[in-house]
Amino acid sequence: MNKDAPRVLHRVADAWQSATFGLTQMYQASQVAPSNGFEVFRIDTAAPNDVVKLDFGPIVFYVPERPNRRGPDLFVVAKGWLTFEGPDFKAVPLRTKTFGTEVAYFRQKAGNLEHVYGAHYDMDEEKPGHPVFHAQFGSKEAFGSAVLDLFKRDEAIIDRTGVILGTVRTPSAQMDIFSVLAQICADHLMGPSPSPEVKKAFQGLRSSCDFLVGAAHRLAYLNAHHAAGCYRAVHWYDAPAANA
Repeated sequence: MNKDAPRVLHRVADAWQSATFGLTQMYQASQVAPSNGFEVFRIDTAAPNDVVKLDFGPIVFYVPERPNRRGPDLFVVAKGWLTFEGPDFKAVPLRTKTFGTEVAYFRQKAGNLEHVYGAHYDMDEEKPGHPVFHAQFGSKEAFGSAVLDLFKRDEAIIDRTGVILGTVRTPSAQMDIFSVLAQICADHLMGPSPSPEVKKAFQGLRSSCDFLVGAAHRLAYLNAHHAAGCYRAVHWYDAPAANA
């Protein structure tokens, strides 16, 4: 284990507390469980010594499906990991090396929890044809157990995701857990005409996520001149050499 792992854990946990405070400021009836950043994130002691890897989750967010609803009716479960690269873990910001995030959405309906969306967000720098950052969709029905456990509920879980082709890799942004948190707030807590208070809270939440930079900083094909001002999906692939 890297000697700076506890320092990194503290920085990430502090950022998490600030970011989730922004979530509750945007919509006071929303909830996050567990609420303590030191319960959310754990040091992976088996990680190589030149990186710090944190595992997280399961985390459950309880939010309204639409911002104008009176009470929360949607559970979002997330789990995965986030790895930072050195050698200087005291520098600001921390630098992402790799990540993996799984998410599952459950809607309250007719006394049941309906699983309505599942995906994992991943990163691959080596396999030809794999976008460096990508999403793959599929059922995450088993994540419903985290809702039942952390929120002390006993509803039946019904899978509504249907048959999804799991071999489709959609190019995406870096969807680490802090990016997912920002997406949840933008999708479910910010309506088309948000109040100044909600805008301010979301701005604070976004600022709390600035303690890290994405892995794209070290990938030449995402920083090439033709890509930097464009960022269409074609730039998410590392084109193999013609003579490889």
